[in-house]
Amino acid sequence: MLAFGAAVVVGRWGELRVALERPSWGLVVAAGVPAAGGILLTALGWRTMLADLGAPLPARVAGRVYLLGQLGKYLPGSVWSFVAQAELARDHAVSRRVTVTGGVLGLLLAVGTGVVTAFVALPLGGGSGALVAYWWVVLVVPAGLVLLHPRVIGPLLDRVLRLLRREPLVRRPSYRGMVTAAGWYALSWLLLGLHCWLLMLGFGAPAGTSLPVAVGGLTLAFCLGLIVVPAPAGAGVREVALVLAFAPVLGPGASLAVALISRIMLTVLDFVLAGAVWAERRPRLRARGRTKGLRP
Repeated sequence: MLAFGAAVVVGRWGELRVALERPSWGLVVAAGVPAAGGILLTALGWRTMLADLGAPLPARVAGRVYLLGQLGKYLPGSVWSFVAQAELARDHAVSRRVTVTGGVLGLLLAVGTGVVTAFVALPLGGGSGALVAYWWVVLVVPAGLVLLHPRVIGPLLDRVLRLLRREPLVRRPSYRGMVTAAGWYALSWLLLGLHCWLLMLGFGAPAGTSLPVAVGGLTLAFCLGLIVVPAPAGAGVREVALVLAFAPVLGPGASLAVALISRIMLTVLDFVLAGAVWAERRPRLRARGRTKGLRP
């Protein structure tokens, strides 16, 4: 994961240096705050989904499992984050089937709320061109409303688990849990869009019209990146969609620069936040080991 993450940053370093020559450094630094907040809110959505399935985790533990596990998205295939989270959660008595099910449901909720956000926000800023190009994404919404209805998804999950010769879920998804998790994901999209908006302001975008374009464009691009499974973390797909969405208020060149800076910033933040929760736990493990060593 570290190698692939470093490859994303190092491979684009030359382009990044050129892109960073134009915007205000103050706005670039400020954009990191809502970006980090958006990532943390997705962790809350994931934690809510696991708790709804009968596996509540303390906030600190959930943050560690989610943030470390999600680095698997940088590996080709986009399934490794589920694998890593399932293995990490086992250390806290959460079964693999619950973790994987919660992760899949969280991903579906993230895409569903993201598509709705994009189709509401983009027209407000004149970014309808991206919606025309990717009109088929809106089909996710009615399909998701049917599939994610608790009376549908619960029996469906049990049937899938039986086919896989696994025990059924202890608890099925509930209305309250699904709506609460969806709310966290929707808020995360707004914060991630705010991060992109600050970057766009650094390139001279108009503050008013660029805000809905930033929120809708980034959300649409992320959802496309999640849907296109073979691309690690949506590489390539996200940038194309961002340039198309941002072009009406920025122009192609500046849009590509914003997309590049956003990509690198979010990649670095993923690893920084994961490193922080990993490093935070090490002193406590050492202290616990010393305490056990003093026992007779």
